[in-house]
Amino acid sequence: MPYWEIQNLLIISAAILAGLIPITGLTLRFAIKPFLADIRSTKKESVPVETGQQLSRIEERLDDLEVAVRRLAEAADFDRQLRPGTERPRVTGTGPATD
Repeated sequence: MPYWEIQNLLIISAAILAGLIPITGLTLRFAIKPFLADIRSTKKESVPVETGQQLSRIEERLDDLEVAVRRLAEAADFDRQLRPGTERPRVTGTGPATD
């Protein structure tokens, strides 16, 4: 293949690329970029609250439940002490009751 044919081939390729590169850039700018932005915003909306915050809320609820169980156990012990003739072991803590 003589060099002038290669030169013609390179000139034609450069002319085609000179037209395709801007068209590709415009396509990316106006078609794909908004689509990717929508996907990104959808992912941000569907992300749950951070795990650390959830864990701290669960720990607070657990502490509240422990306090409530302790108060109920104390109230049950107090009621048992007021009733005559019922002697049951005192309920302490949140562990299993032993009879």
